[in-house]
Amino acid sequence: MTETKFPSTVTIGVDYPVLPGRERPIALVSLDSADSKGLIIWGSEALQQLRRELTAIDTSAVEAVVVTGNTTSFGAGANLKEIRHAQLNDASEDYIWAGHETFAVLADMPVPTFSLVTGMALGGGMELALHSDYRLAASGKAQLGLPECHLGFFPGWGGVYLLPHLVGAQAALDVIVTDSMRGRNLKPQQALEIGMVDAVLNGSPGTSEWDQQWRQWVVDALDGKHEPRRSSDDDAAWQGAVDSARAKAERAWHGAAPGPVAAIDLVGRARTDSRHANAAAAVQLASSVLRTDAAKASLYAFELVTARRRAAANVPDAPVRPIRRAAVIGAGLMAGQLASLMAQGAQIPVVMTDLDDERLATGVQRTRDRFTAQAEKGRMSPEQAEKLGSLITGAKSPEDLADADFVIEAVFEELDVKKKVFAQWEPVLRADAILATNTSSLSVTAMGEDLQHPERLVGFHVFNPVEVTPLLEIVAAQATDDSTVATAFDFAATLRRIAVLVKDAPSFVVNRVLTRMYDEIGRAIDAGGDPKTVDRALAPMGLPMTPLQLLDFVGPAVLVHITHTMHQAYPDRFTLSPWLDAVAEAGLTRVLPRRGEDSDTYLTPQAEQARDRTRGERAASSAGDDGANGQLLTRVQDALADEIGHMLDESVVASARDVDLCMILGANYPFHLGGITPYLDRCGAAERVRGQRFDAAQK
Repeated sequence: MTETKFPSTVTIGVDYPVLPGRERPIALVSLDSADSKGLIIWGSEALQQLRRELTAIDTSAVEAVVVTGNTTSFGAGANLKEIRHAQLNDASEDYIWAGHETFAVLADMPVPTFSLVTGMALGGGMELALHSDYRLAASGKAQLGLPECHLGFFPGWGGVYLLPHLVGAQAALDVIVTDSMRGRNLKPQQALEIGMVDAVLNGSPGTSEWDQQWRQWVVDALDGKHEPRRSSDDDAAWQGAVDSARAKAERAWHGAAPGPVAAIDLVGRARTDSRHANAAAAVQLASSVLRTDAAKASLYAFELVTARRRAAANVPDAPVRPIRRAAVIGAGLMAGQLASLMAQGAQIPVVMTDLDDERLATGVQRTRDRFTAQAEKGRMSPEQAEKLGSLITGAKSPEDLADADFVIEAVFEELDVKKKVFAQWEPVLRADAILATNTSSLSVTAMGEDLQHPERLVGFHVFNPVEVTPLLEIVAAQATDDSTVATAFDFAATLRRIAVLVKDAPSFVVNRVLTRMYDEIGRAIDAGGDPKTVDRALAPMGLPMTPLQLLDFVGPAVLVHITHTMHQAYPDRFTLSPWLDAVAEAGLTRVLPRRGEDSDTYLTPQAEQARDRTRGERAASSAGDDGANGQLLTRVQDALADEIGHMLDESVVASARDVDLCMILGANYPFHLGGITPYLDRCGAAERVRGQRFDAAQK
């Protein structure tokens, strides 16, 4: 057992109030946390506390048991550090059983039980609530869900059994697997709509209004006005949902993520299992799943992202300049996304400018419309949308940018164009204003060669789509001073982005790694490999998109531009693909048919024609590069290990952990890969290519 290593931070009090109009008391179990953030975390010692308190309740003397959280949390889940410790020491079974035994005390009580979900209820916190007869949630935006599959395992304390019996197998699998693997949780109203909670109360926890509302709801339930919810699924509906989930899991992860597969199996068993039998199966499965490399990589990835979300790494100890006003040079789609990000994230005025007045007016209006669209979807109020829209303006003269503290360009991705833009605007701006570029691959140092103050130029690479991609690569050029870098990090945190410090090297981190992968894909297609075989060669990695799906998402023209940049810098490792060049030259925006479109070939007819035109141009030098028999997967693994090794040797980033963070947050690489370097360690690529492991997860 590991209790002494992980002391409890949970405090538990039990009171016996009498509800309005009733004669007998209830047992009110109040959960709180000694942690300053108020999160209730269930470690072994905390579970023992809860079990003692619940067992001590004389149920013959009370008419109900009500469990309530604090104003922040009903339960933020299990102690992941303890899980990680148990995982590495093959000691997880005792911990998992402790959760089942403790929560079963609540489930087996002979009186009605209620959970007051007063805030966040994730993982083990939500599973505790599921063990009660009724669940009442506070309104608002608190997250409710079962995110364990995303972390490499599955809801091990009864969620896989209780939730399908509550809301049906399909809705339960959506929460347990689909939502979890996408990193999504439910808001209280969404949880009410599927039946995961019985009511959403408008009062704020800790107020007399809240106390009055939940007390009245409990009284009504005791009077028979509310019945515990149960699923109406028949055997066919249940089995159909399970079979569909299994098929989707195979298509999505090809066995690379064992947690979701185990969860689906347990939901399937839950139809006929007793709760105890399902718990025994869950304990056994969880123990084996937690020992897998994928689960270890997932927890490493989660801890890495969590730590960097709290505090960035490698930030210079230098003065941070205030940013009260920003400007965007350009009025295209990316410029508008940057403007809306800064207005919404920093709540500061943002002025946009462009050479074409009509284009500028269109860009400003399109950016304002983004806020209106969010209001229409219920993501903000109309008043908030109007306020944010008013922060976006178009420059009427160069002087409108003179007071900007932060100026970022979002113009065409050509070095000469960007240099001209900076040369034009530098004389207008204050000497201490930060100049930023959103370039995805070009040299920031070269951009600043002709500037009077190159020390204030920094790369500020925000990824597309801006609204949902949390990574921000901060690129320090040769002349960039520490204050500029520190200010860029501070501004990134204000915008709720996780920033990584990157040396000024071609394509930085994410695009460099992805382009090296595409180099092998292009070689295989140019060598005559079947596009379908090539595109599916990386399936065992369990990536969110196939290479060609990702190509369509990024855009062939963008990839070809980056490929040429990398070929110019490293011609021995980055080659030019005749097929990809032909696709870009033809102006094609995608190479795969859209859903619902017909094509006689795996590619679109236009992309297939480009392949026919270029067939054989590199076949002789790429013999055997057709992706068959796993050879392409091995070559991609080795290419990635090689390129990341070069990046570390060149000090592009401080450590392999930075590469992993970038791939998780910038390329949506799954947690079960640990980013990328733990995967390259366990498949042997690191040792094959470098003679040593990266071992980022062990540091």
